[in-house]
Amino acid sequence: MKHLLLAIVAIATFTGTLFSSDIIEDKTKLEALKKLNKVLEDPVLTIKAAIEKPQNYLLKIEAKGSRGSQLLTAFLDKSSSELYIGSAYDKEGKEILFPKDAETIKEGVAFSYGKGSKEIYVVTDPECPYCGRFEKAAEGKLDDYTVHIILFPLSFHKKAPVMVEWIMQGKDDAERKARFEKLMLKGSTAYKDLHKDAKKPFKYSAQTQKEMERSDKAVMELNVRGTPAIYDENFNPVSQAELLNLGKK
Repeated sequence: MKHLLLAIVAIATFTGTLFSSDIIEDKTKLEALKKLNKVLEDPVLTIKAAIEKPQNYLLKIEAKGSRGSQLLTAFLDKSSSELYIGSAYDKEGKEILFPKDAETIKEGVAFSYGKGSKEIYVVTDPECPYCGRFEKAAEGKLDDYTVHIILFPLSFHKKAPVMVEWIMQGKDDAERKARFEKLMLKGSTAYKDLHKDAKKPFKYSAQTQKEMERSDKAVMELNVRGTPAIYDENFNPVSQAELLNLGKK
């Protein structure tokens, strides 16, 4: 990874709408693309999918590092095999992005609530003070939405995993929501009963571990960089101010 040169490029040939039917996921084809540029042969990089355009390939790359994995957007020139990693924009100035995998994101949802016609996805850490502030500010203001919660405990929040476990032990969405609100709105410490030896790292139950692995994939797909993070039904970022103003209306 240290040899990667990030570049911001504008490639007009990528204009137009990208559809999921255009996505290449065949491993044999992706392996052939990997061999076209030495940077792609770095073992920390995996081409997850590609979209073929007239002169280029749009690549979805997973980069593994010491702090976890992240998704990168890259552009592989067909004629020269030159690789550009970073951002690109069409002639109208719209950023070219690889389509989000909706199924992966939805599988990472811990629980949902509300019956609003509009949907939002909220990525949150139960120990994050900023997440707590958002929940208090949003209380009673999201009636127009169906809200999907994705739990993302940040590595430096040591209490977050046991908080997540306590939430996830709720038998259904309603109970998980109730536990979540007790933590975020009322400062409940009931989760502490699950961690008998605070000196040892907390380990998830087998079921919660599986669910959190799905959560991690959803977070990576959304390219989350901090919490809380909010996305609309098309997985576009939404600011807290915008959401709460809409909620007031």
